[in-house]
Amino acid sequence: MFSILGPISSQSNPAKKPVVGRVSCGFPSPALEYSEPPLSIDELVSLREPSRWLLRADGDSLMGIGIYDGDVLVVDKALEPLNGDIVVVVIGSDFCCKEFRERHGQSPLLIAHNPANSDVEVGDWEEIDLWGVVLWNLHKVSR
Repeated sequence: MFSILGPISSQSNPAKKPVVGRVSCGFPSPALEYSEPPLSIDELVSLREPSRWLLRADGDSLMGIGIYDGDVLVVDKALEPLNGDIVVVVIGSDFCCKEFRERHGQSPLLIAHNPANSDVEVGDWEEIDLWGVVLWNLHKVSR
């Protein structure tokens, strides 16, 4: 299940914060001394596109790939899924988020990334509609 937070409302002047540098997430390296232009989160994830929506994840079926309960997902409703994309689908009347996996000569598979959850085989007999493709995941890291 998801909470649909809605389409993005446009603001004339998005808030921009300076990018103060880079940080190594591997071995320490000397800091690169250069300046980056100020960054706006809504510009980074293209929130002004009319096909972009925000959804709040509910559940833990994708925790194996870093999508956790309560995360905010930026979803584009205008994209067709590619193999390996994370998609939001509607099964019956329920929203579901899984990895889209193409299979040669078979129907696609929707992969859960938690052993406690089942994968979903997309069959002609089921009502499964693509709602959108997840492009960004926003979640809190600490505190």
